[in-house]
Amino acid sequence: MRTRSKLLLAAGAAALFATAAQAADSDFALEEIVVTATKRATNLQDTPIALRAFSADDLLKSGVTDVNGLTRLAPDLNVTNDTIFTKISVRGVSSQDVSEASDPALTIGIDGEYINRPVALNASFFDLERIEVLRGPQGTLYGRNATAGAINIIAAKPVLGKTTGFATLGYGNFDAKKAEGAVNVPLGDTVAVRLAGMHTSHDGYRKHGAVGRGEDQNVDAARLSLAWEPTENIRTYIAGEYVNVDQLPPSQYGVLVAQNGVLTNPAYAAGIVDAIPSTPTLENNGIPSKLTFSGINTHSFPLGDLGNFNSEQFALRGRIEVDFDLGTLAYLGGYRDNKTDSVLPLNGYLPATFTYRNNKLNSETQSHEIRLSKTLDSGLFYQLGGFYFREKVDLSRGLYLELPKAYLNYFYRPDVLSTSKAAFGQVTVPLMGPELTVTGGLRYTDDAKSGTFYNYGPRFGRGEGPTPPAFGSPGASILKPRSSSDQVTGNIGIDWKPARDSLVYAKASTGYKSGGFDSVGSYDPEKLTAYEIGTKNRFNNGRVQFNASAFYYDYKDQQIQVFVDNNVGARTLNAGKSRVWGIETDTRLLLSPVDELSFTINYLDAKVQDFASSLMGVNGNAINDSDPVTPGIQPFNLAGNRPPQAPKWTLSAGYSHTFEIGNGANIVAGAFSRYKSTHYLSVVNWAGMRQKGFIMTDLSLEYNSAEGDYSIQAYVRNLEDKQPLAFANFNAAGGSLIYNTIYAPPRTFGIQGTYRF
Repeated sequence: MRTRSKLLLAAGAAALFATAAQAADSDFALEEIVVTATKRATNLQDTPIALRAFSADDLLKSGVTDVNGLTRLAPDLNVTNDTIFTKISVRGVSSQDVSEASDPALTIGIDGEYINRPVALNASFFDLERIEVLRGPQGTLYGRNATAGAINIIAAKPVLGKTTGFATLGYGNFDAKKAEGAVNVPLGDTVAVRLAGMHTSHDGYRKHGAVGRGEDQNVDAARLSLAWEPTENIRTYIAGEYVNVDQLPPSQYGVLVAQNGVLTNPAYAAGIVDAIPSTPTLENNGIPSKLTFSGINTHSFPLGDLGNFNSEQFALRGRIEVDFDLGTLAYLGGYRDNKTDSVLPLNGYLPATFTYRNNKLNSETQSHEIRLSKTLDSGLFYQLGGFYFREKVDLSRGLYLELPKAYLNYFYRPDVLSTSKAAFGQVTVPLMGPELTVTGGLRYTDDAKSGTFYNYGPRFGRGEGPTPPAFGSPGASILKPRSSSDQVTGNIGIDWKPARDSLVYAKASTGYKSGGFDSVGSYDPEKLTAYEIGTKNRFNNGRVQFNASAFYYDYKDQQIQVFVDNNVGARTLNAGKSRVWGIETDTRLLLSPVDELSFTINYLDAKVQDFASSLMGVNGNAINDSDPVTPGIQPFNLAGNRPPQAPKWTLSAGYSHTFEIGNGANIVAGAFSRYKSTHYLSVVNWAGMRQKGFIMTDLSLEYNSAEGDYSIQAYVRNLEDKQPLAFANFNAAGGSLIYNTIYAPPRTFGIQGTYRF
């Protein structure tokens, strides 16, 4: 999008803002939203954090059933899939490493249960009260691995004294079926139970020749929860949840660029660059930094195998709150057992060549937090507590070569153990009444990781086929890596309310993402210091809302994955330094009782300032030295590159109109469009990893009964049928250099109805 277009959009938005502010009626206003982003209930507009919150109706109407779907509501949340792993980026901060000893850069919790594994993020969203998306480091209250922010998922809780529920049925293209429902039943005056469930399925999005359609979905989930409030001072909640995913993984497209260093198509030579022009030789046959591919039919491409993905998760969560003179003492705990098996074809063309087989990823996690909080008569609010997290990962897989019918490698990681302990405290002090307050907090975190790696080399000539070497059999190299780190994070901020419906805040905060290890070595924690100013406002009797924030990040030792060589593959290394700054605005306008307009304008300037790295050559090997003439090794420096999943511009606009049709019934027509500018899928910033800017639009038409007991909605999602890159990289194995991509889902449409009682 050109600068002139952006300025015209901003000018038009300002004009609409002024038009809405001229209205004088006060008999309607935007709804108030209560959030728990600061670990206590506050009005969203009074919370000094850049965040968005989405209600159960928002999620249901937008068809959000997992983390990927959240981008339909929060376009500044960048979510992509690397095979079966989910990667999330906020404000240019993300974690691209999905290995067993790595961690995400964004904290995700379901009712206080901490979720750490990227594959566990495929957990389904159903029967929720709301979702909160917090932007910026949350190192004090959320702790480790919250450098990008946090996502709070709040499930619908049992309600005392009421028999309520809902049922939703839907059908769409690709034979999509959806069923979701819940029933709430009171058991006396102090106990209630809630049973919820969901099923979603659809046929494959893409055609792959003789093997059929790929990228289907089949998810079943259920939750049983109980609330018990024996007295007005004691509140308890416990829930058990089961999620079963049995479907095909995302379809990976591929192009064989070179075999043993020889290009498979002479036309590719135009995209090959000499990595070191000062030398007379073309090191490693050059690098494919300018190589791009056009004319890819993302709806249909032949594959030799579709693979499979099976994940079974069981979770148990609980919460106890007790009020007494010193304040409210709360315990939040969670346990999750995740068992995953998959077969992941990797090359993306005929015939099937490389496949991750016998791919097992099991994890068992538990998290516990205890917190004491109280608001004093003076208005001072404090909270302090402790946190403990433990995860054990059991992983095994091998890269299987389909033609020689042997594993190129196979490894077992049976006992990768991660523990984290933390203590934290935060206090909010009124300086001049509730209109001016100062908040400060500190958190100490101690992390430890360990594991045992059993690595088997090539299995050629053994006649084993896809049967992996037995665990503990001779021939494995055994490593016992370790990693430990500790860090103090904190925040200090000042909040000012110049008027009842206005908030101005400024703060400095720090984030910390724990270090880890791989089969070569360890990497350090990454650290982020953020400075942010913001304002939240409501005007015109609550009919106009305007929120804005500006931030600057000083990012050190950022963990970024880069290709090392044909034997090691990718490694996680620490970038020397990155710099991120941006401006975000979020506006809502209630133009009339039946017309609402919303739009966001986000600008992000993110750059790597110092990052030593190697580059992958056409022959599949790494080029490590950028200056062979000078003694020693001088790595390439990626300074000036943009981090992955960091578009400079992210814009959105939404509009809804309610048609009153008599007797209290109505029809609501809605449209929501979002734009993301050009960005990269890798910090290397090669042309093949570049996604051009795109627009996606969702449309809906919904009938609501006069009593509000049922509704029927027709929808179109991704009207333009855009399928941007969700993954793009050059990979090397067995002498082959392959360009691989995964694409976002195509246009979908359908109808769904909901009955409430």
